[in-house]
Amino acid sequence: MSEQALPDTAANDHLRWVLTRLTLERDLRETTARGFALIAAAFGSFAIFDGLTEHRTGDDLPKAFSLVSTAVGVIVIALAVTHFRKMIVWVDKDEFGAATVPDLPDEQRPVYMAIGAVVIGIISFVALLVLR
Repeated sequence: MSEQALPDTAANDHLRWVLTRLTLERDLRETTARGFALIAAAFGSFAIFDGLTEHRTGDDLPKAFSLVSTAVGVIVIALAVTHFRKMIVWVDKDEFGAATVPDLPDEQRPVYMAIGAVVIGIISFVALLVLR
């Protein structure tokens, strides 16, 4: 019979840490996509409803819906970034304590994408306030 090698626990723990970090990044990307979908749907619905109600006066429902949806999308993304950063700190502290944490490739990319989506949301919100 051949002798089976026991798995290296340090390597196994490191792999779990990497998988946890990647899972957190995936969650941030998915939440950013949901928030951005709210922002895009809000701006698109305003454009559609504004075109349908062009000849009516006093109908602010499409604008109110769009503003609220845009604000909710921005808040969802901001909360996701905050949660992501807190969880990263917690996971890194749990794995490495006070030691130096290794950098992962493109570690900040999901945060930059989320910040870009928030900027688009704020621009959309201001544009909706200015329109009509």
